[in-house]
Amino acid sequence: MTLATAPLTAEHIPQAAVLLDRWYSRAARPRPAVPPTGEELLAKIIAEPYAEAACARAGGGVFAGYLAALPLDLAPEDPEVLDSHPRSALVPFGGHALRSGRETETLRALYTVVAERLVAQRRLVHYVDLPADESAAMAWFRLGFGLAQVRGLMPVKPRGRQPRGVEALTIRRAGTGELDLDRIGRMAAEAARQQQRSAVFLPQPEPALAALRKRYAVTLGDPRSAAWVAARRGEEIGMVLLARAEPSPVLPEPCAELSLAYVAPSARGEGISRILLATALAWAFDNGYRNITARWHAASPVAAGHWPAVGFKPVAYRLQRVLDPRLH
Repeated sequence: MTLATAPLTAEHIPQAAVLLDRWYSRAARPRPAVPPTGEELLAKIIAEPYAEAACARAGGGVFAGYLAALPLDLAPEDPEVLDSHPRSALVPFGGHALRSGRETETLRALYTVVAERLVAQRRLVHYVDLPADESAAMAWFRLGFGLAQVRGLMPVKPRGRQPRGVEALTIRRAGTGELDLDRIGRMAAEAARQQQRSAVFLPQPEPALAALRKRYAVTLGDPRSAAWVAARRGEEIGMVLLARAEPSPVLPEPCAELSLAYVAPSARGEGISRILLATALAWAFDNGYRNITARWHAASPVAAGHWPAVGFKPVAYRLQRVLDPRLH
């Protein structure tokens, strides 16, 4: 198949949106009651400053697909640096769609054009957010991308059978004061530091870890959010924090986000995480949430097995490709 590439512009949105809507219509369920249309997603993406975007046509002028990447620039103290490279590029949800039949060939042609521009800007880490669609992910895998993170979704149901208790364990709702903010921030930093280890191997810069100590002040004061702290014999050994999830094409609304979850290494394996989660789910149901989402690193020796085991089903992937730093 002969392909011709060109810059993706507003005039291409209707044709590109047809491919995107077709793909999202088969993506994992449940989805938002009123999901954004392909045209809405695309218009927002290409309106972003410095977006790098291209489209491809096959023989006869058939629109074969498009690809759009956005620059990602993060300050050293931005907590997002704990999960993402500070100077990178992201193909967001809605940032690509391909006509069925020759997906790998079309994506290769588009990525060749877009990646050249990104590397010229010294952006050597590339991310892709997409629904948990195995065929779509495979086209990226064949270009050298790997699975970096998984987003899962679980229904929130009325209280059922609760996990068995743990001796001497107490669970309390965290407040909005400085002491609880410091406790949540301290355990969030400890959870983040775990990502430095095998097999995640993510650097956790100290300025970003320090920022976690105050990051959740607004969240703790939001009535749509809540956090709980687990303690045993006066020692705080775990916590969980729920917040309202940001709108996403792959999530129903309203949806709760499991923003933080932590159990001290010395207390793992006792069921404390399940008790904290059950407490959070009961609150979520009573406050109108019917779904909860969580995100984890695919290489995490703890999270990658735990969250699917408690009921989270994949609805989205984040893929990653790290280019050879000798290109600098």
